[in-house]
This record gives sequence, C-alpha cells and structure tokens, in this order.
Amino acid sequence: MTVTPIIGLEAHVELKTKSKMFCGCSADHFHVDPNTHTCPVCLGLPGALPVPNKIAIEWCLKLGLALGCTVNKNSFFERKNYFYPDLAKGYQISQYQQPFTVKGILNLDGHEIKINRAHLEEDTGKSVHVNGVTLLDFNRSGVPLVEVVSEPDISSPEEAKKYLVKLQQIIRYLGISDADIEKGSMRCEPTVNLDIDGQRTSLVEIKNIASLTGVLNAINYEINRQSQNPEFNGAKTTRGWDADKNQTFLQREKEGSSDYRYFPEPDIPPFEFTDSQIEEIKASIPELPDQKVVKYKSYGLSGYDANLIAQDSSFAMAYEKAVGQNPLPEFAKLVANIFSGSIKTLLNETQTEIDIKKINPDHFQKLFDKKSELSSNSIKQLIIDSYQTGQDPLVTAQTQNLFQVSDTGKIEELAKKVLADNPKAVDDYKKNPNSIGFLIGQLMKLSAGSANPQLAKEILEKLLK
Repeated sequence: MTVTPIIGLEAHVELKTKSKMFCGCSADHFHVDPNTHTCPVCLGLPGALPVPNKIAIEWCLKLGLALGCTVNKNSFFERKNYFYPDLAKGYQISQYQQPFTVKGILNLDGHEIKINRAHLEEDTGKSVHVNGVTLLDFNRSGVPLVEVVSEPDISSPEEAKKYLVKLQQIIRYLGISDADIEKGSMRCEPTVNLDIDGQRTSLVEIKNIASLTGVLNAINYEINRQSQNPEFNGAKTTRGWDADKNQTFLQREKEGSSDYRYFPEPDIPPFEFTDSQIEEIKASIPELPDQKVVKYKSYGLSGYDANLIAQDSSFAMAYEKAVGQNPLPEFAKLVANIFSGSIKTLLNETQTEIDIKKINPDHFQKLFDKKSELSSNSIKQLIIDSYQTGQDPLVTAQTQNLFQVSDTGKIEELAKKVLADNPKAVDDYKKNPNSIGFLIGQLMKLSAGSANPQLAKEILEKLLK
C-alpha cells in the first residue's frame, strides 16, 4: 500500500497596524482588559459604517508581492455570512472572488510550494471559556488579518513546519507582523488528506493549533488516523486539535463557499490599483532571506552559516554592518563565527534582541588584523566586551595581557624546559607525532596561555626532530 500525504496550509497573520481594519480602535489586544478597544463599527451596531485601513491594504499587497504573487488590479471586499457568538455582525468582511493578490510561490530548499492567494479580512472576537460559561471579548474583532493560502503541495509534517517558519521569517523581514504563533498573531489551519494507492481520502481541516510543534503533531496524528481508518466519501470535515490529549476531534462538517453566501460588501467601494502604486509597494520590500543567503555565500560563507545569519533580519543587518561592503572571505567567515557563536549565546542568555547601534565595524576589523596575536577565545570574549561596553577591544586586550607571545627565543626556552620535564611524552611523539598536542598544552600552561600556539607547535617540532 502506497500512502502519500496531501497537505495544504491556511495561515492567518495579524498585521501590527495601530488601528483596526475598518475603524479607529487600537489594534493592540494582547493582554488588554476585555472589551476596552471597541466601538460601534467593530461591535457591528446598526448604522455603523466601515472605513478601510490604507496601511493594512498596502501591507497585504507587500506580503503578496514578497511571495511572488500577482496583484489583482481590480479588487473588492465581500461579506462572508455565518453565525458564531464572537462574530458580532453575523458576517465577516473578507475576500473571495477577487482577492488582493494571487498565484505566488514559497521556495523550500528547491521545492516550490504554490501560494493560491494572500487576501485581507478582519479578525473575529475571542470566546473565553470559564467554569462552564463562555465570555466574549471583542478587542480582537476587526483587527486586520492577512490569510495566506497554500496549494496542497506539502507532503510531510516536517515540510509543513518548514513552510510556516519560512513564511514567518518573510513576514518579520517585512516588519508587518510579529507573526508569533504562541501569542496568536499568526494562526495556522492545515488541510490534510491522503492518496492511498491512487484514491484520495476525505479532506480534513484542523483548527485550534497554538504552536509550531502543535502543527507537526496535529498533522502526524491526522495522517495516522486516516491511514488506519480511511474514508473515501468526499465529505469535508473540520476537526479541532486537543494539545493535552495529542489528538484531533470532530467539530463539524466543513462548509463550502456557497454556505457562506458571499456577496460584495455594499458599504465599501471596489479598489483599483495602478501600476505605479504596485511598483511603489514593490520597491519598499527589503532584501529577503533567500537573497541574503545568496549574498553571504558570495562572501565565502557556507550554506549553513549563511542561513544561520539570515534567520533574523536585525541579526543579518548587524552582521552586514560588521563586515561592510564586499568583505574578504577570511574576514567574513571570522565575523560570521563570532555572530553565530558568542554573540548569539549572549543574546540567548540575556533574552534580548541584537542592538545594531552597539556593533562597531572598526572593532571587528582591529581584531581581525591582530588575529595572529590573539587566541580565538580571546577574540570572542573581546568582541562581547566591546559590544557591552563600547571599549576598544585592543585596549582591553593590552590591559588584560591577552596578546600572545611571539618571541621565538622566549618560546624556544619554554619548549626546551617542557621537553626536559616530559621525557615519556617525547618518546610517545617519536612513536606517534599526533601526540604532540600534550606537549603544546604543557608549553601553553607554562606560559600562562600567552604563547602563540602555532609558533609553539613549530618550535616543538623543530626541537623534537
């Protein structure tokens, strides 16, 4: 039996605009007292009229263009009609027939995942279940929400997670949302069915997933469930995800587009976008992660290092500030090692974001120029000290006596003492030259770590021969 998963993803991204999609209420709803950011428009009171948020529309187009989508020059909002307690109006203003952007691609290591659309809508309120009672908080109602819908081109739970991480990364590079799944500013609803020996099982959409790990586990569970109990009746169902029990559960038969009775929103005129407007938005898109990786590889970095540096836009900008334009490969590699090593460790330990203002390119260049006189550990510590204090790292190195001794005569004197004190190690070297590491270590210990290790090795080898 051949089983192939067929996975699509609907990602909902809350834009971090100051105001909501169709009114002037604050869009900030995270940990805010319930129902304090509301008005007649987002509460759906009779006679209240929506006014579209221009920034939200531009950001939706920006994301669509960043994903390689085409902009629908003629577009409009529609009413998606359904009843749910947290939907105050009884309908959601969304898009169906002519979404703002369509037909894009997200590249995952050479595998292209097609994007069906990236359209704009308003978020719903929030149902809070407490002691058997459901309370409604409408602070989130009306917050601008971009829905990015992939085609079912994803073939494994791991690839689904990679897709979401990549999408999250692009969104954060654009600066239009925090895209934090744990905080709810990015939510995901996978669709899963299987191809079993040429027959497709019934489609399932999974809701209520609150983490990337949850996405992975929910899809895995659904693949196993459908493999063991396949249904081929063509029905579409919605299942919820229970993170405590680590399983999905049936919620309802899934509605089709006709059930929502879409029709054009009568209170908002249609939109017409000109070529110049589209080009202006396209020009505002920064260099994206894939472009960064190509550039860093041209610096001589490995694919692994390039991807590591490009993961976060602020981190990438700080790295580029440190290396400058067209750096030498050896310098670019040294700085990359410092960023991915000691700097990232510091940020993780202090739970902080990198501060680009604290990155001084001269400090990196000075340490690179003196790399033959400083140990790699000293260089790492010196750059951290300079990042935290602003102090010239070479001044610190001088104060702390970190410069390595490169005086041949002094090191030779130390080497002779080491050889005289360790006759067994000398015999071991004659049998196995690779054992010289012990003698180098003894010399470094005798010099209190100040000897240049490469020079120490060369002098020891010369004396031993």
